[in-house]
Amino acid sequence: MILIRHHNEGQLKPYFYFALEEYVLTHMLKDDETYFFTWEIHGVVIGKNQVIENEVNLDFLKEHKIDIYRRPTGGGCVYADHRNTMFSIITKRHNKEFSFKTYLSKIIDSMKLLNINIEFSGRNDLLFEGKKISGNAFLQNKHGMLMHGTFLYDCDLETMVRAITPSDEKLVSKGIDSVRSRVTNLKPYLHGLSQEQLIKHFENTMTNQTYELTPEDIKKINKLAEKYQTKEWIYKKQPPYTKILKKRITGGLFEIKLDLEEGIIKQLSIQGDFFDKKSLIPFEKHFEQQPYDKVTIERILQQDSIEDYILDVKQEEFKTLLEQGVLGE
Repeated sequence: MILIRHHNEGQLKPYFYFALEEYVLTHMLKDDETYFFTWEIHGVVIGKNQVIENEVNLDFLKEHKIDIYRRPTGGGCVYADHRNTMFSIITKRHNKEFSFKTYLSKIIDSMKLLNINIEFSGRNDLLFEGKKISGNAFLQNKHGMLMHGTFLYDCDLETMVRAITPSDEKLVSKGIDSVRSRVTNLKPYLHGLSQEQLIKHFENTMTNQTYELTPEDIKKINKLAEKYQTKEWIYKKQPPYTKILKKRITGGLFEIKLDLEEGIIKQLSIQGDFFDKKSLIPFEKHFEQQPYDKVTIERILQQDSIEDYILDVKQEEFKTLLEQGVLGE
């Protein structure tokens, strides 16, 4: 296995590492090669097919300045900080049926040399003494196969739970207890081995060659990384879903239902206990096939005021409610 030597050009942002994976997969990989590298990030990483609002506590992330990223692989939402090591394995497809076990066994064998017995569990997890220490995801295309995952060294488990569960404090407390019973960090069991030493151990035991990224490689990787940091990739590359905004404002209780697809409003409907002065259908239709962002909302409301349709409602309050669901701005 070939170690990709980089120098943390991503600076804890995963854009660079997603692009590095893509670069290796599409430009470097040969038939008999397998590449490996480790990386660190700080933030919440959403699976390619997940709806952000179903997976994270947006208020907590904003308060604590925790960023959201979307990876190019499927699977579930994960939280990681700088005390959590990430790893990537990129190789050619050698058969039609992919198995995580084939590649995770290399991690298991490496940890055995430290007298740490890791077990493979379920579809894509690694366990230590029955508790999860690694979750993994993959993708494959015509070029080959990519697998990447987490490896818990000393991650802040309480922040993890608060970042990816609802804001209800009772649920958070139960979630923290639940995670502590099912997930563990490896640091207490490594007899003083630092995270840097653990990474070096993986490199020494799992790889037998090294490829050092060149300045030209890094330039190309940074170019590829641009798409992974756009709002379109992170917030709009979501499966179709429905968002509901509900609040009592001047004029009554409002419930705004938005059917969204890749950041575009397919349908908007306004319901509640308010008194309408005339049919809302023409107003609602202004939003169809329009981007769901603050600029568009501002433009539409300047052209046609909600105050003309509903008794006693205040345009600014309605606008604030409608903008509450806008992500990434």
